Amino acid sequence: MRTRKWLHSHLHASPISGNLEVSCFGGESESDTGDYWRLIIEGSGKTWKQDQKIRLQHVDTGGYLHSHDKKYARIAGGQQEVCGVREKRADNVWLAAEGVYLPITESK
Repeated sequence: MRTRKWLHSHLHASPISGNLEVSCFGGESESDTGDYWRLIIEGSGKTWKQDQKIRLQHVDTGGYLHSHDKKYARIAGGQQEVCGVREKRADNVWLAAEGVYLPITESK
């Protein structure tokens, strides 16, 4: 789904779990430091490869992008909450299942 928004977080509590709220916010001409995330590759290597697990850590809050089985009842009914948690846990690891993958070229 193409939203043309930034993945955004801040210190507000998320509506279901009370963790760090994560939302889509802003656009091409509207952005702030709440949109900055650090990509952390799980395992070895400096290049993010297809089928390699990663974590996204929010720069301002230190929270890791997270989801769980708690779902919205009314707004976005039935959808899971995506939030940030401050702990590095086994269940805040992500995997890109779809995308454009480029060949890796060795540097000389």
